[in-house]
Amino acid sequence: MTAPVALLLSGGMDSVTCLWWLRARPGVEVHTVSVDYGQRHRVELDCAAELSRRAGAVEHGVLRLDLAAIGGSPLTDPGLDVPDADAGQQSATVVPFRNLLLTGVAAAWAEVRGIDDLYLAPVRDDCDAYRDCRRAFYDSLEQTLRLGATRERPVRVHTPFVDRWKHEVVALGLELGVPYERTHTCYTGRRPACGRCDACAERLAAFAANAVPDPLAYEINAPAQSEDEP
Repeated sequence: MTAPVALLLSGGMDSVTCLWWLRARPGVEVHTVSVDYGQRHRVELDCAAELSRRAGAVEHGVLRLDLAAIGGSPLTDPGLDVPDADAGQQSATVVPFRNLLLTGVAAAWAEVRGIDDLYLAPVRDDCDAYRDCRRAFYDSLEQTLRLGATRERPVRVHTPFVDRWKHEVVALGLELGVPYERTHTCYTGRRPACGRCDACAERLAAFAANAVPDPLAYEINAPAQSEDEP
């Protein structure tokens, strides 16, 4: 007997690790969903769709939610610069109530499919800058979703990595064979990745802690091009 679960899949390294972790569990039927919220790094949506197929998910949905209209973050407003990690301004990249809104629409998508278990992949590193990555937030939101569902349902919001550091998640992913070269992390949305934003810095540090090179290409390591090169 299989148990259907839904995974909010961004295409980043943490949620993709969660996807590989779920598919390794016996009797689990994984449905994945991403949200196009007007993010600068929308290349992650292509990564999510590809990796969902590669992992053998039952289906992959893409929901649209215009957070760019709200603004206030360089992740949704191209007029704002993404700060470098050494500037110590990661809190400037917060998209107000992003996880509240993304989890809500993902839960609605899951409800239509009769799925009570929703998985997300916040990690311990996220909790300082992003207050909506804390387990206490998801405990509250889980209760809210139960109260607001169209009928009495045991809605469960799972965050299996919330107490794990990113380098521990990478260690797990390496054991599971996660194709990290196909994930996207960089806040700027560039490929090769910028290597300077907080997301890139944390990713590079996580791989370094495991003594494994990050398979992504980075601009900081790329050879300079001449003016005649494209």
